[in-house]
Amino acid sequence: MNAQVLKIIEIVFAILLVILITFQTKGNALSESVSSAFSFNRTKRGFEKFIFYFTIFLIFGFSINTILLMFIK
Repeated sequence: MNAQVLKIIEIVFAILLVILITFQTKGNALSESVSSAFSFNRTKRGFEKFIFYFTIFLIFGFSINTILLMFIK
């Protein structure tokens, strides 16, 4: 595989990871510090669970792509 193609794929992975991780934030720091006494844990369901597993898949793909780029150069 061409190194240029792997670099483009890596950029796409990075952009998607930033977007998906941003979707998974639980609020900003100020609101969490004020309302930390009322926080509770809950399970991921539906689309939130899909985003979580898709993020793991993208991290795995990003890692494999990075390793391939190291050996292509």
